[in-house]
Amino acid sequence: MHPQDFPPLDPIEFRNLIGRFATGVAVILAEDGGQPRGMTVNSLTSVSLDPTLLLFCARNESRNAEAVLRAKRFSVNILTHGQTAISNAFAGRGDMAAVPMLRDRGFLRLADAAAVFLCELREVFPGGDHRIILGQPVFMEAPRDQAEPLLFFGGKYARLPEPQDEPRAS
Repeated sequence: MHPQDFPPLDPIEFRNLIGRFATGVAVILAEDGGQPRGMTVNSLTSVSLDPTLLLFCARNESRNAEAVLRAKRFSVNILTHGQTAISNAFAGRGDMAAVPMLRDRGFLRLADAAAVFLCELREVFPGGDHRIILGQPVFMEAPRDQAEPLLFFGGKYARLPEPQDEPRAS
């Protein structure tokens, strides 16, 4: 069979079904003309270990993605479950100016992320109504203790179930 042999896919159904794939949540930050610009993403993935590469996707019309492209550098800030307000702020549903940020090695980043990658822009690829933005981390760090991650599933925030003690053999 060929693609034309199938009925067209409904974009809303596609979004709902792909939403069954649980993801983490991250904020991409860049500085544009001295101003912080950022966006919340859940389309973040590692690409390569040698060289170290990661990618995220952004809507073609995103002004914040344009800021990342102009800056040619950005930070990837993986959020904890306690940072839903930060996620909302960078998704346009809150006050981005109230979010604690700092400058680190010439990059703008969040103060308390679960993990941070400082990246140089490598390449941009077309991806339909989105752009695929490839970055090369030049520095990364995380707090010693792992915090519960902020997850996204089924169109809303989610969390991991409480860990259960393994039953012990008697």
